[in-house]
Amino acid sequence: MQAPNLTLSEVTKAANSFLKLYYPSFTPPIPIEEIIELKMHIGLFVVPGIKSLLGIDAFMSSDFTGITIDECSFVQYPERTRFSIAHELGHLVLHKEWYKRNGPKDLEDYLTFHDRIDKETYKYLEIQAHTFAGLVLVPTDLLLKELKTKIGKIPSNETPEILIPIAQDLLDTFKVSGEVIWRRLQKEGIIKINS
Repeated sequence: MQAPNLTLSEVTKAANSFLKLYYPSFTPPIPIEEIIELKMHIGLFVVPGIKSLLGIDAFMSSDFTGITIDECSFVQYPERTRFSIAHELGHLVLHKEWYKRNGPKDLEDYLTFHDRIDKETYKYLEIQAHTFAGLVLVPTDLLLKELKTKIGKIPSNETPEILIPIAQDLLDTFKVSGEVIWRRLQKEGIIKINS
């Protein structure tokens, strides 16, 4: 059950292709819920207790027709929910064939899935889906454009403090959590990564 061997470049290309296909206007914030439901015809189902039962905020159905979201997360953490939806979409776009062959087929199967899957394989699947989600919700070109508009330049390898004055603006523009913005700024080499 080895994970698909995708490079960062391939994940980036997949995210950009997805946006060009489903949201070519690239106007932030990316309306991930509308894309999923109205353009891809994937149902979004809000169900209480998913987090306590499975330890996750959301999951994609084995037939790829629906995403189930924990009700508490949906109500209390809208930015996190947007990321969870984009993350599950990442599994669909990047890992559909892998999940068809190896993924859980039903809820009972899901409960034992993590015991059966190699931890490194699971880690790679999750990193790839996280990266895809970040790139879809905060596309590189839009992030750089926002930075240039707000501070007159695109910073490179700066200390995080330089961006504190515009951090809230970026959160409001992209409708994501601070963690997502922080990771995107690091991945683009805009702020220093603490070693």
